[in-house]
Amino acid sequence: MRQTVRFQGGQGNEARLRQGLLHLVHDLNSIANSLSLSKEVRTRAGSIVTDAQAMRFCRVTAPPVLEAAALYVACREFKEPMTLRELASATGTDPREVGRCYDNILVRMHITRPSLNGRSYVHHLALKLPFSEEIYRTSEDIIKRTTKAGLGGRNPMTLAAAALYLACCGMGEKVTQAEVADAAGVGEESVRECCKAIRAYENMLPHEPPPSAQPTDEPGQETDWQLPPKPN
Repeated sequence: MRQTVRFQGGQGNEARLRQGLLHLVHDLNSIANSLSLSKEVRTRAGSIVTDAQAMRFCRVTAPPVLEAAALYVACREFKEPMTLRELASATGTDPREVGRCYDNILVRMHITRPSLNGRSYVHHLALKLPFSEEIYRTSEDIIKRTTKAGLGGRNPMTLAAAALYLACCGMGEKVTQAEVADAAGVGEESVRECCKAIRAYENMLPHEPPPSAQPTDEPGQETDWQLPPKPN
């Protein structure tokens, strides 16, 4: 009799786990759809959530935190520019908790930390800040050059925001670091420090072009420019 009760209880636990997983995946897909994320990202995040459920992540992690962290892993793997703060906001969670869960997923599931190219985040910022195409092209050029100089390991959105701010300064476009940081969903201090780091590599960048110089779209050609002086 005891064995029968235990077996039925086990079936009940499995049913609850399956039901919980269905809710997780359903909520995850709803969030992904609201953020216009790709099918590949949704599928990969669903796989991560499924594995996390099997590893009993939900015993110590709130489901919305797990959903945000799984989506963040998938976005980084598929090079989709979505910040941790944006995903935390979409799930109503604390970015710090999502960040801890993200690190936990990488460690426990033996996932190599996905690398990101800050240039893809420039396009993400272009949807929020209506600057000229030339400014965004220059921002991409800054990121390309400073990445070669060793800044590629920084938060890619912070790097994109700093590059955009410097490009605006160099072309006379008025914008504050606070405005750029807010659009990027990163801290103003982080953008300020990244700008300082980029300026440290100024000697690795080309010189300022004459006023008549025009950007070119020819393969192999890059916008020639110089970092502006540090604002007072």
